[in-house]
Amino acid sequence: MTKNLKYTALCLLVTLLASACSKDGADGDAATKPNEEAKEIRIQTNVTSVQNGTRATTIDDNAALQTKDLKIDAYYHGTETKYLDGTMLHYDSSWKFWIGSDPGAETHYYWPFEGSKVAGSSTDASTLDFVGFCPFENPAYIGTPTYNHETGVLSFTCNMITYMTLASQSSMQEFLVSVLPEQTLATQTATEDGALPMVFKHPFALIKFTITAASGTHVQINSIKLTDLKTSGTCTYNGTTMTWTGQSGSAEMTIGQTLKYGTATTETTPFVVIPNNYGSKYLTVNATWDDWSNPVTISDYGTNVDFNWEPGHIYTYNLTLDKYALKVETEETFTEQW
Repeated sequence: MTKNLKYTALCLLVTLLASACSKDGADGDAATKPNEEAKEIRIQTNVTSVQNGTRATTIDDNAALQTKDLKIDAYYHGTETKYLDGTMLHYDSSWKFWIGSDPGAETHYYWPFEGSKVAGSSTDASTLDFVGFCPFENPAYIGTPTYNHETGVLSFTCNMITYMTLASQSSMQEFLVSVLPEQTLATQTATEDGALPMVFKHPFALIKFTITAASGTHVQINSIKLTDLKTSGTCTYNGTTMTWTGQSGSAEMTIGQTLKYGTATTETTPFVVIPNNYGSKYLTVNATWDDWSNPVTISDYGTNVDFNWEPGHIYTYNLTLDKYALKVETEETFTEQW
């Protein structure tokens, strides 16, 4: 081989090697360039199941979650620097990173080199904290979420003052979050399907009411009311524990839905509420009896009930009405994981 041919071959080899090592990660930073074996970041999502038939747009199961575009952030562990920043995760036969919409296009992100450092520091770049949000765009009642890189805690505020009736909740989009800290290529590879298991959690609670058989077929509930409910608060989540603090505000919840035993509607549409321990509160029912020649309506038929709502739970309150008293069953059997 002539000297010029050898030189040309050497240049081609150098070019090919450079191309093989130049696949960009999220930001293309040389100090955090992607794994040399092109190990792709893969995510598999899950969501705890929820009762169907909700009036608000809630995520009832994985099939419902797959209709939403999710937002994914990934922080270099222990820093406020992002490796993935507001990246869209889209379901197209499987969860894929996506650019754009209608129809958008699949893109790929890769793990940083093992042992690489965050640019300008001695911090390891190959361990990432993942934070997820559903939907991709925060609903209007949700404040901008923040992630504390020192404690690994995600927090956000909410204000539901405009969502205190069933009619207003019909336009409400549920907000879900996921936190998966200290992930590496090794932890991803160790999973059964080779993907990071991001489980999306329900920060809010749902309540619903039923009319029991013991009420008979001659009484109809016209509406249900609770006063002085909290409308705002701060939620924190560390991937394990979800906590609400600073609940404030005061509004009346009105469920104007007709219930009558023996008809098709014996249960209200579930209602989204801010988790809070109220203790004893007065529940008011507007009801009509039609077993007299002239139906009688009582507008303030009520009783005191203990209300303690936790994140991610559905609470069912079974109402029994007779002509003398309203009875409410609140046993634990009527509380289920959302």
